[in-house]
Amino acid sequence: MTTSTPASREIPSLDANDAETFFRDYYATEQPVIFRGVTQADGGAEEVCRALCDKIAVDTTVTERLLWYDVRQEMIDDVCTTPPVVTESMNPDTAFLRDNCVRVWFNSGGHTTPWHYDGHSLHVFNLQLKGKKRWTIVAPETPLPNMPFSKTCLFEDNSLKGKRVYEFDLNEGDMVFLPRYWFHHVHSVGELNVNVNWVLMPRQQPAATKIAARESEILWLLQKTRFAMPSGVKWMLDNFAGAGEPALNTLTQNVSFGRGVSRVAKEVIRSPMVILAIPTLIRKAKTVMKGKKILSGLLQTSQAAQKAA
Repeated sequence: MTTSTPASREIPSLDANDAETFFRDYYATEQPVIFRGVTQADGGAEEVCRALCDKIAVDTTVTERLLWYDVRQEMIDDVCTTPPVVTESMNPDTAFLRDNCVRVWFNSGGHTTPWHYDGHSLHVFNLQLKGKKRWTIVAPETPLPNMPFSKTCLFEDNSLKGKRVYEFDLNEGDMVFLPRYWFHHVHSVGELNVNVNWVLMPRQQPAATKIAARESEILWLLQKTRFAMPSGVKWMLDNFAGAGEPALNTLTQNVSFGRGVSRVAKEVIRSPMVILAIPTLIRKAKTVMKGKKILSGLLQTSQAAQKAA
């Protein structure tokens, strides 16, 4: 998966009922933590997958993304219990929330999510509902090299020397809290994996890291040049983190003109390296195509079954 990998640190674990420790030591400081055995779903992986797909197939509020579905909380309420720390985190007074604040993932064994960090300044609670995944994550203050103006890494085989790294397995019933801007690389081990993610953007300023600064500067640039942006970018800005301008302003309020202009230079100077990253782009495209095929196949099976019934 990676080269020149140093000895990784052991990721902390925490009782899912210990909300006080979680919010003080992990949420407030934007540090990852694992909750072991927090919730279960009845039945095997295929049964759970089919139950969720049956719901997705008839719910007009579902949004299909590249490799997952964005759904409303109530869709999964009778499939698994939402952990208490998630419920407390999804508070509109302390976080910007989307209507479809839950992501549902289906992956087959061998699927690998390329190195990247998540957009929209999102904290993610990732529950391994069925199957098993192997994670490698890198802290945003020791970042990996990114594509210009992108959250995807330039290379897949990154040296992790000098990085703050955690490697761990997420088993059925486990949940990891992945703070915003943490790089991650995820490999599906189980034959069939079902993951549920809860996503939110905190209303607080992000921890001061290199990637937090990069993201705020890029967003500042997009805001300032919105008039010249294609419709897709304008839509993204209008719906950023489910809130649009208030969420954007939270992140960009301290960005100066000098920092914004400097960011352009920093990103442009990296452009020639994209040629070296062509193998990464090809692998990413293959991953997306394979993932989309899995999603489409599962959904079509559910739709056909419901029509037959």
